[in-house]
This record gives sequence, C-alpha cells and structure tokens, in this order.
Amino acid sequence: MYQFEKNTMHRIDNFMGRLVHKYYKVIGDLNCTAYITREPVRYEDRFTGEKKDLKAGDHWGDLFDCAWMHFTGEIPAESQGENLVLLIDVSGEGLCYDEKRGPLTGLTHGSVVHEFGSVRKHVVPLDLLGTKDGRIDLWVDAGCNDLFGNYVDSGDLKEAFVAVLYPELRAFYYDFYTLREAFHCMEEGPRRSSIIRALNDSINVFYDDTEEEAKHARKILEKELAKVGGTPSLTVNFIGNAHIDLAWLWPIRETIRKGARTLSTVDQLMDRYGDYVFGVSQPQLLLWMKMYYPQLFERIKQRVKEGRIEPQGGMWVEADTNLPGGESLVRQILFGTEFWKREFDAEVDNVWLPDCFGFTASLPQIMRKSGLKYFMTQKMSWNDHNTFPYHTFRWKGLDGSVVLAHMLPEETYNSQASPASVRKIEKNYHEKGLCDQALALFGVGDGGGGPSAYHLEKLKRMKNLEGLSPTVQRFARDFFHDIDRNTEEYPEWRGGLYLEKHRGTFTTQARNKKYNRYMENALHDLEFAAVLAKQYGGKEYPQEEIADIWKEVLLYQFHDIIPGSAIKRVYDESVPRYRILPDKTLKMTRELYEDLFAGELAVNTQGFDRMEYLKKDDGWYQVAVPAFAATGQFEKAEQSAALKAEDLRIENENLSVRFGRDGSIVSIFDRQNGVEVLPDGQVANRLAVYNEEDGNAWDIEVYYDEQKPRAFELVEQKA
Repeated sequence: MYQFEKNTMHRIDNFMGRLVHKYYKVIGDLNCTAYITREPVRYEDRFTGEKKDLKAGDHWGDLFDCAWMHFTGEIPAESQGENLVLLIDVSGEGLCYDEKRGPLTGLTHGSVVHEFGSVRKHVVPLDLLGTKDGRIDLWVDAGCNDLFGNYVDSGDLKEAFVAVLYPELRAFYYDFYTLREAFHCMEEGPRRSSIIRALNDSINVFYDDTEEEAKHARKILEKELAKVGGTPSLTVNFIGNAHIDLAWLWPIRETIRKGARTLSTVDQLMDRYGDYVFGVSQPQLLLWMKMYYPQLFERIKQRVKEGRIEPQGGMWVEADTNLPGGESLVRQILFGTEFWKREFDAEVDNVWLPDCFGFTASLPQIMRKSGLKYFMTQKMSWNDHNTFPYHTFRWKGLDGSVVLAHMLPEETYNSQASPASVRKIEKNYHEKGLCDQALALFGVGDGGGGPSAYHLEKLKRMKNLEGLSPTVQRFARDFFHDIDRNTEEYPEWRGGLYLEKHRGTFTTQARNKKYNRYMENALHDLEFAAVLAKQYGGKEYPQEEIADIWKEVLLYQFHDIIPGSAIKRVYDESVPRYRILPDKTLKMTRELYEDLFAGELAVNTQGFDRMEYLKKDDGWYQVAVPAFAATGQFEKAEQSAALKAEDLRIENENLSVRFGRDGSIVSIFDRQNGVEVLPDGQVANRLAVYNEEDGNAWDIEVYYDEQKPRAFELVEQKA
C-alpha cells in the first residue's frame, strides 16, 4: 500500500529502473563496414581508411581513432509502417551524415548517463533517413572517444540494431519520471501524498508492458500532471546549451566534429519539439561549421531567423580574462560581435563566460565601451573557501563602469531540466526576494550533444506543475532585458571576480603564455606600421591578413588553452603555430617599413620615450626615440656599456650581480644609485620545488608549502 512510504518508494524505484528498458524493442541487426583512419577525413575520402566489417561487440578503434561507418540493413516485412528507429553506439561519438543534406544528427556514448536513464544520443529516427523500399543506408563519421576524451569499452561497436519505438510506453516513462522526481522535491503534505498514490496506482495496471497498459497508466497520472500552481514568485527561464570547450581533453580537430554533432542534433530535435530554444556561443565554432559543414551552417542560420537558436556572447571564444591583455579582450568582442552581425544579422549585448577561471576587474569597462551590458557565468560557485554571495548583481569595474551580472543559481551549465533542478534554484537563489526570474542552461556539453529528449520531455510536463516554480523556454537576451529593471535594488560587487580555485593555471604551460604576450605586442607593432604605411605611403591596409592572425591568437586564449589545463596534444599543436605566427607578423611589419622608409630605422611604437641598446654586426649601439616616432641616428655605445661576465659575477654600467656556488644570486648592486637591492642575509634565484602529492596542472593546494621544498642544484657554470 502507498501509505507505507518507504516500501512504496522502493517499489516505485524498482519499477522505474525496469521501465526505462521497455519502450524500445530490437527487431533486427544492422550490417556495418568501417573505414578506419588515425585522423579525420572528409566524406568524399571515406573509403581511404582500413576496411573492417563489424557487428555489435566487435573492436574497431583506439583512442582518437576515426572511422567512416556504413550501416545497412532491411526493415522486416512485418514491421513496415511501425515507428522504427536505429540504435547505434560506437563507444564514442558519431555524426550521421547524408551526401546531399550533410550532417543529420549526432551520436554519443552510453557513458553519459543519469539515474534511471541516459542522455546519450544513440537513437536515430528512421524518418530522418528518408528510407525507401525498406532498405536502410546510413553513413556515420565516428570518433573513438567519449565526450571527455576518454577511451571507453575498448573501442567496441556496442549497438547496431533496428528497433520499434513504443510511443505510449515512452510517454508514460517521462510522465512517471517527472512525478517521481517532483515527489522527492516536495515537503510532507497533500500534494506529495497524492503523487505517490498516483505513481503506485499506475504500476498496478502493468502486467505485460503493453501500449494499452501504458495508456491506462497515463490516465492515472494525468490528473497529477494537470495540477497547476498559482501566481508565481519565481519563474525559471530554461535555454538549451552545449558548452563546448574548443580544446581540453581532446585536440582542436575533434572540437570541430563535436560542434557538428551537437548542432545537427539541435536542428533535428527542433523539428520534434516546438518549444525548444537553444543558445550557441563562440563565433569561432560557427566559423568552423561554415568552413567544414556548409549545409549545417545554413540550417543554423535559418533557425536563428526563426527565433529558435540564440547567438550568445560577444567574444570570439569563451576566453580566459586573466592572462590576455586588455586589447585582446577588446578584439575578442570586436571580432565576435562583428561575426554575429555579418553572418546572422544579430546584435549581441552580453558576455557569456560560464566556465572561465575568474574575471578581471577591467571587464565591465571593456564591455560597456563595446556596447555590452550583461554578463553571465556560473564559475564563481566553484570557490574553494568562500561562497560567492550573489546570483543577480551589479558588477562594478575599476573605472566605475557597471554591468548587470547573473550567476546561474543551479550552479551548472549542464542542468537536467528536472523538478530537482527547479527546487535547487529555488533554494539557492540569493536574490529570489528581489528578482522573480532565474536562468538555467540545460543539456550536455563537450560533445554530449546538448539537450536530448530526456530534457525536453520533462520540460513539457513542468511548465506550471503544482508545487514547483513555473518554467519557460526562453532566450537569455529576453531574460536579461526582463530583469534589467529596478537594478539599484540589486547588490553590488566591486572589482575582480577572483576564483578560489585553479590557481596553477597562472603558470603552467608557460610557453603558450609567453607566445601570447609576444603576439599581442607584435600585432600592436604590425598595426602601427600598417597605419603609417597607409597614411604616408598610400598602401592598402592589410585588414584581412591582420584579422586572420588576430583570430588565431584569440583562439589560443580560450579558457582551457592559454591557462594550461588541456591535454599535451593541444600544446604540441599550438606551440608550432605560435612559432610561425611571430615570423609572419614580423615579416609583414618589416615589409611595410621597407616600403615606407629608406635605410635603417629604430621605431618606437609605444606611447612613451625610450632609450635602448641595439646590437649590430660591429657591436652595441645606443638609441633614443621619442614616443610614436622613429630615428636613424645610432650612437656607438661606450665600452662600459658592454656586458662583462666573470666566474661568479655579471655586470654592466647599471648593475652588478654576484652568484653563490649553488647558483643563487647573493647580491644585486644598483651601480647608478649605489644601492644593494637584496636585504642582508637573503638570496635570490633559489629555485624551489614543492611536493604536490594531490597536485595537477590546474591547482595549487593551500597546504603546498607545509612540506619543506627542495632546491635545484647547480651542475655547471661558465662565464
């Protein structure tokens, strides 16, 4: 009996676990021939890989292997006219592809699971393929990695089946799921009791798991699902999301494929769910779609026109904001907003950074001067020590500029869009008495394909379910415009948003950080030269070439590349590019000056006077150049300016530095001012190594210095 709640819930949970496997029935196998390669190849080149015939259970690849898989089969005569689907799981990710239409939908592995169900994408509706004469013919571009870049299930083909979908059983599953979770979210009371009774009664009509039984059971639950709430104090605004790291636990080449899998899934689900709206950020990702998947890109553009897909975030990528310079952040917004306007005729008014490792205090000023006034994140909920005190707040930057910020109260960008999600928002939301709207992002990111039926079916049933705050699927733009009233009542945060986590990202993979700063300076100098050449030499400004270099530099400022939190392969591939970009930039700069000036010149591109030493073939020269000027006058430096090096000493006319036998610096004497820089008894350049037993490239634990460090030992010295 339902009155015995503990026993009844045990029964309900067991039934739920059984029901999830009942609404598909396998009726046949698919044939599969795979053409396997180490790196991706185009559809036109799909036959170039190693050919291998497969059946469910067969091994096909190692980590990051690729394959074009050809699935064929026939629909059994007795199943013609039924609601048929294909069940395909490649132990990784896949893109269903059509020669004329391009990407159809994405596939993801069963490692992406939640309790009593799966948000993996392994179901391909047969009507998506345009099957004729009962013959099944499908190509899948497969990747042997899951959404986190892991190697799973030994790279086997897990599923390759034709199945019948039973729509009433499926609908009953989501009715049951939604009410079961709503029950767990509610306090003791009449509503809770009526839900558990209905759930229990619906089980009692099930004997043979038939469609008729499912219809009867749905009638029992219908009354509880139809109960609505009153005047709401809070409305939760849901929008579909698939936060895709442009590189992290996989290389950039895989990100491009993840983008196609995700956005094609979004497109096909929009044909099936009329309320579904989705947000896409990062123009770099959309540019890749335009380059590699033009048919899909045109469908995305159409969805934007229809008001189904929202362009989000004014930045070119979801960039780290601590390590790049201010001008880079300006360029992120410049190129990002320009792309949205040019390609989608969209005006974006927000910065969308759900996953970055803290935010510079200068960002509100940069945003405001760029025409952006809204900011979204959730990352501050990751603080190690202090709970960030606000969700909807006014963020004031260094110069007093203010933007309206919203930190997701559910504290995730992978919401399950469930009653539990709504209840968590209700409990967490700090400003729920001040603001009657909250934002939630639902779906699975990083190759998980974004939202699935798992999310959308629950949202259909939760629009105004009694006992929970109502929900609506809505653009983030409209949400921000709605809460942008009476903002003086919102709390205010001044200065930077410092994340108490991932401190190691300020130092790890130092080469990328060094090259980034070099390129920021080199691009400044190139643009300076290009302006002079246009103004005084009549040369055409190389806009497109400079923009292409900038965009690649901005790509590497992504919040899992420049911080050093990605896998080694990401840096093995970005560092060689970083070595090419400076040469290209310097070559362009030199050519511009050579066309403009005759002879040798020292050019000062900075806004302050400079005096520097330059080395030429016949020795050192001293040159003084005013701000934003050039000179051809070089003075031969006096002999005292030359560097002197002895066994344990190095000096010039400015400094004298002495070293200890262990390689440490024991003295730094300022010869110009007659001052010893180092305090008595202290040394410099003693490079210490701390033992991080729980360490990784991301974090520096608070107890790292409790164990005495070891110092580097000097093994060689020479003057």
